[in-house]
This record gives sequence, structure tokens and C-alpha cells, in this order.
Amino acid sequence: MLEIRKISKSFGKIRALDKVSFKADSTGVIGLLGPNGAGKTTLMRILVGYLEADKGKVLWNGKIAKTDSMRHKKRIGYLPENNPLYGAMTTREYLNFIGEVKNVGEEKIIKVARECGLKNVWKQKIETLSRGYKQRVGLAAALLGKPKLLILDEPTSGLDPNQIIEIRQLVRKLATEKLIILSTHNLPEAREICERLIVISKGKIVLDDKTKSIKDLEKKFVELTS
Repeated sequence: MLEIRKISKSFGKIRALDKVSFKADSTGVIGLLGPNGAGKTTLMRILVGYLEADKGKVLWNGKIAKTDSMRHKKRIGYLPENNPLYGAMTTREYLNFIGEVKNVGEEKIIKVARECGLKNVWKQKIETLSRGYKQRVGLAAALLGKPKLLILDEPTSGLDPNQIIEIRQLVRKLATEKLIILSTHNLPEAREICERLIVISKGKIVLDDKTKSIKDLEKKFVELTS
């Protein structure tokens, strides 16, 4: 179980997060929503260990996690919105490189690549891939090392309708074994994929509920974040 307990973070006089708290089970998809500047990215960066909170704690199964430790980072797979990839590498070369960094064997790399539907572009240079396949490569890299928590930042941004459907199906499949936190501005997508929605506005959680319990999500979102 993941627990975020009263996380606060400021940048100068700007309070990016203000005592943010929530708990999550070990599987499922949580949608993280909010307008630009709400604090979503700051929270994700704290969870992956890129930033340190000013106050508050992150706990795994009741034990405090040091977010800057390698042990904590190994629990997490992260797919940023602007996915940094080495375009001159082939899909195979890139995933083998990430596998070496994460100490993952070739058998596991091939298994993850197959799950992410990369067989047809295995020997193709990443710079020649469509945005949808680039997202799949980034997702495969995030999955290497068997992370317990997968953080996806706008995973379907810029994809065509067919690619969106494919990524959504893959996320649902992964959520049967992992906890996924999915940040998105796309309210219909959040309603489609996520079992639970957390809305952040001005650094605070203003809504935390099961998706099916939230009526008229678009109207509710505007009311809470305006």
C-alpha cells in the first residue's frame, strides 16, 4: 500500500503542494487531475525521487520511504509527458541499454517488449517511429525492473484514436498487477480508464472519489478548480 501523508512543497513564496494526503491499494488506476500549475507535476516528481518534499512523508506498507534512495526508485516506473528517448538507437538497443542500467536480463526485456507490442519495430530506429510506438517504447522502459508503482504523465497525449485505444487497453491490463497513477487533462479519458479520481487545485486535494460515484465530471471539475 502507498500512503502520501501531508506532503508540502514550496518554491520561494509559491506553495506548490499544501498538506496533500491520500492512500492507495497495491493495484488499480488512479487519475490525477488538475489545471496547469495545480501541483500534479510536483507531486509526481516527489514520488519518483526527483524532488524532495519540504514536509510530509511517503510510506510503503506502513514504512517511511526515503524518496531519494535507490530502493525507493526501484519500486517506481515513470513515463514523463515528453518522453526522453535516444532516437539513433533501435528499439532493441534502447531497451537493452535500460535493462543494463536496471540490471534486467534479456529474457525479461523481450517479455516486456512483447507485452507492449514492439515486435514489429524491434530493429527500427526510434527516431523513425510514430508517436504511438515511441510511447510504447517509453512504457516498456518504465516497466523494466518490475516496478510496484507506475506513474504515467499524459500517456496518450498526441496519439491518434487507434493508438489511444491500444494504450488504454495496455494500462488496464497492467493495473491488474500494479498501482498506476495517471496524470491527464483529458476528463473523458480519466473517466474511461481510472477507477478513482484525485483532483488537485492550488496545491490541495479538492476531490478524491471513485470515478463511478462522480456525476457530471466536467461540471464538477470546473467548479472545483476555478
